[in-house]
Amino acid sequence: MTDICPTCKQAWPRIPPGPLGLSPEDVASEIKRVGGRVFTGPFNVTLFGIRNDDTQSDMWDDWVGALYEDDEGTLQMDIYPATTDPGTVWLERGNASRGGTAVMCEHIQFKGCWELGMHRGSYPALVQRGGKVAVYRDDNQDDQVDAEGDQNWGYYGINCHRGSAHRLVSRVGLYSAGCQVIRDPAHFASYLDLCRKSVESGYGEKFSYILLKWPFEAGE
Repeated sequence: MTDICPTCKQAWPRIPPGPLGLSPEDVASEIKRVGGRVFTGPFNVTLFGIRNDDTQSDMWDDWVGALYEDDEGTLQMDIYPATTDPGTVWLERGNASRGGTAVMCEHIQFKGCWELGMHRGSYPALVQRGGKVAVYRDDNQDDQVDAEGDQNWGYYGINCHRGSAHRLVSRVGLYSAGCQVIRDPAHFASYLDLCRKSVESGYGEKFSYILLKWPFEAGE
């Protein structure tokens, strides 16, 4: 990989250690450990996120990725810097009418929750049209992400999309009000291409998603 993103013409972001040192098999094992399913068949994608245990908001310190088997049946993994949390501006606003800002719940595989579509009618993304997801409601209006409390199920527009179309922004800011957001547009384009290939391979138009928590717990 070169040091410069071909789309943004900027340096790749600094990636913290941790999940990017994991093998596809490590992630598959964690998905299964928390009750999720890893899909089989060439390019039948298993979409996942990994939330860092740092509760400070506005940081690109999480990961979004996909597991899939290639044409030879070998398990592969694509994984990208992202946020799985809302930005500080949304946390501080609080969304009082809904009981707080949405924070996606971990360790639940949301079956068929996403489909290929348009994020807010603006650009291609994975949009929540296929099924409900569960969120926590962070209502204390500070800059810390509180991923705890009651699970609230519904259609909340929790999509998977990119950050800026043209550059690597330093802070999450307005880009996530609870969505799963890949920081780099070139990474996100690759992610969508993989999802399209899954559809073209005959696995249907809906995508399940599971959010894991880093560090992984030791297996039983």
